[in-house]
This record gives sequence, C-alpha cells and structure tokens, in this order.
Amino acid sequence: MLLMLSLPAQSASLVGRVFAVQSGSQITVSTDGGEFRNVILMGVAVPDRGSSAGRNAKRQLHSLLAGQVVTIKYRTLNPLGVIIGTVYRGGADINLRLIQSGLARTKSEKGLDREMLDRYLTAEQQARQRHLGLWQR
Repeated sequence: MLLMLSLPAQSASLVGRVFAVQSGSQITVSTDGGEFRNVILMGVAVPDRGSSAGRNAKRQLHSLLAGQVVTIKYRTLNPLGVIIGTVYRGGADINLRLIQSGLARTKSEKGLDREMLDRYLTAEQQARQRHLGLWQR
C-alpha cells in the first residue's frame, strides 16, 4: 500500500523537459537546475507495461512528450518523492489525452478534484463509445 505525503491545498508546479518516458503513466523530467524528477500521471490507470495496451500507451506518451518542455501541476508526492500530477504540454492536459485516445482508464485518487475527475470520466466514456484503444472490439 502506497502512502501519500500531502502538500498544501494549493497545487505546486514544476517546469522541465521530458528526459525519459518510463511507462504509459510515468515520465522523468529534467529541470533547469539539473534535477531529475519522476512523475506519475495522476488520475490515469494504464495497463501493465508488459501488455500490448501498456506498450501502446507508452508509445503514445513518448510521441507526445519526448524532449518536450512540460508543466506539471501537483499536490501530492509518494513516499519516494515521486510527483503525482497532471502533465501539460502547450496548455494541453496530457493525462486527459491518454484517456481520450482510449489508452488509459480514469483512476480516482487524492489530489484529483471533482471537476477534473468528471472531465476524465466523460472522456473515458466517449473513448468507450467510439471503441478506441482499450475499448476496441
């Protein structure tokens, strides 16, 4: 069981360049200060990286983010100091993009506000109806 460390109610943010895509739901970002931070996409449940669906999610995340400057908004760190947050590139919510493309499910978790959860659930339902990604027949 993972414990979460709470940050202040306000979200913090981090800007950096995507150094590596670890899986369909985890990236490593390098900051201007030369620090490397691991980031888990909040509100996103991706199949195991060993599955074809997990590999597809990783490929999609790589094509969207590799080498790109991103902003991460977060309220939570896990016990290992890994950021659990929402990744934005050019103002676009990348977590949402994975769900919209059917490559991830919505995961309700601490730090994900109701409005964002509703937006993610709606996107998942639409991907399901359109038989995208995980929802292909």
